Amino acid sequence: MAVNTGKLQMTVIKEIYQEHFGQFADLLAEIEVGKHFDSKNQEHIEWLKQKIAVRFFEGTHFYGMFLEDGTPVALAGLLINECLFGPNNSELKDIGTFEQFRRKGYGSQLLAHCEQVSRDNNVYCMYMCTYVKEYYNIAFYGKNGFVPVACLPDIHGPDDEGQVYMRKRLMERGE
Repeated sequence: MAVNTGKLQMTVIKEIYQEHFGQFADLLAEIEVGKHFDSKNQEHIEWLKQKIAVRFFEGTHFYGMFLEDGTPVALAGLLINECLFGPNNSELKDIGTFEQFRRKGYGSQLLAHCEQVSRDNNVYCMYMCTYVKEYYNIAFYGKNGFVPVACLPDIHGPDDEGQVYMRKRLMERGE
């Protein structure tokens, strides 16, 4: 999918499969654990490989955004939860933009792509979670129509602020 973004450079969004995930591995590590990830630490590398394998095993689809010259810009992981009874829902498992492309609109563009993929799969509501202290992330999701629905404190221990869960309805009732 090619996207013309006005003042942003032209981008292409395409699905990324596990065997071609390498160019996004460092970005996923940053999304998951921030600057604490050490790419020289074998334990950290094995943890990341396991994280990627689990995401693919559970059915997460990853979408990469690239400039026309092939430079990777951003990554999003989306899990469509097909429901036997009632409408489907989706969960944005991961989203991130490489540092040099941040705060320019690429993340919103990739999020809109994930919303469209969700709509195409008859998703009623899209969910995501982020850390409570990541105020910029919460503002980003709010700007893109997500509202907080729950907070789970202490999820990573007693000194952790926890996670905030947010959602966005993609369909009106009765659609």
